[in-house]
Amino acid sequence: LDAPAYVMFKYKQSREHVVPQYGNMEFSLMPEMQIPSRYYPTDEFIEIIASRGIMKINQGTSIGNKMSDSNIFAPIVIIRDGKVESFENIESDWKNSFIKATKHFIDVAKGKKEPILSGEDARKILKFNLAAIKSAQIGKEVILDNY
Repeated sequence: LDAPAYVMFKYKQSREHVVPQYGNMEFSLMPEMQIPSRYYPTDEFIEIIASRGIMKINQGTSIGNKMSDSNIFAPIVIIRDGKVESFENIESDWKNSFIKATKHFIDVAKGKKEPILSGEDARKILKFNLAAIKSAQIGKEVILDNY
């Protein structure tokens, strides 16, 4: 287990920007932190920072515990255009994502809906993940177009 882990990536520029666009992901392991959960004693806190604002997604797996009752950990917080919006009254039990994904899969199989992600999208996601692993193994950057 390699933790903490950090992945940094540069977006392919679709147009010229004053500052190149980068992204990063950080993974931490905190085995002594107690997180009450109906499922796993783990959690995810996601922060997306863009040119006009920030979106925070708090407690992906363990949402609905005492931390969720705090204003600090509202399920979704959006900071944009000088305003802060908290979204608290949302369907938050982790199981609902699996239920909805299964129903969507059945609708796609029956020809009632199109997949949310295409096979090509899935291939790009896998390529990104495998490139991050390869970069860690060889200790240097990996260019996706060459991978």
